[in-house]
Amino acid sequence: MRNATLNAALMTGFVLCWSSGFIGSRLADEAPMSAMDLFAWRFLLAASIAALWWSLSRRRAATLSGWLREMGVGALTMGGYLLGVMLAVGLGVSAGATALITAQQPLLAAAIATLWLREQLPPVAWAGLGVAATGVALCIAGDWQGAGSAIGWAYVLPLLSVVSVTLGSVLASRRPSGLGMPATLTAQLSAASLVFLVAALGDGQLERPGSELMTWQTLGWLIALSSFGGYGFFTVCLRRVGINAVSSAIYLTPPVTLLWSAWMFGESVDTLQLGGMALALLGVAIVLVANYRLRHFDGCAH
Repeated sequence: MRNATLNAALMTGFVLCWSSGFIGSRLADEAPMSAMDLFAWRFLLAASIAALWWSLSRRRAATLSGWLREMGVGALTMGGYLLGVMLAVGLGVSAGATALITAQQPLLAAAIATLWLREQLPPVAWAGLGVAATGVALCIAGDWQGAGSAIGWAYVLPLLSVVSVTLGSVLASRRPSGLGMPATLTAQLSAASLVFLVAALGDGQLERPGSELMTWQTLGWLIALSSFGGYGFFTVCLRRVGINAVSSAIYLTPPVTLLWSAWMFGESVDTLQLGGMALALLGVAIVLVANYRLRHFDGCAH
């Protein structure tokens, strides 16, 4: 019971902090400095903080193989994933719609976990994923027909983010790297720093953060909630409950993101999106119940 309560608390923290990243992308787009430069500084500062934490933690040194593995995870789950999200938001895809598109990640993760990692997923869970994906599609349609101002191809960018974060999740869950949390986050954040440094320098010289309050508020939001909160919970939950459970929880981030967007930015939520959210939540419930029955009832039968 204690483990179940702890897992529920960790998953709740994951959903809340993972949702903060979509809001952070919107805040970065409205900040006085270039969003790409701001993201580069976000990861450079976060990696520096993580490195200081690691140096003070007195944990054993990381192996080269473990360090490279975690850098690969960071490049995919942070760098590639967030680069696609940020570019999409910059092209006019709303924060809510971006969250809804990337919430299709459980379908790809479930397929890979079943075919590659040999994790079992009952047929009813596949049906639940289908229901949730249908809800996501309805929400996207509502955004596209409503206030969404993006051109059509911009909606492909979050889909590429889905592929990136799924591959990173598989890499992280296949075999533990042996690194503690401080070293893991240092490696992952360092890799993401490289990705965004390259992206920022591709547009010219890296701009330094000024003294504007909005810039530092956005950096604080992204470092505390999205970097350490989102990816810290993400890493811990992957190790404790597995890729299928974590991926299914991502379906719960769109409602949280939509509520935050409505509150912070005044983005509207129409009837079609509400119906899609309800379907997505129903699909997640089906998946979680199916996974629970598989773990407990089928496990007892053996």
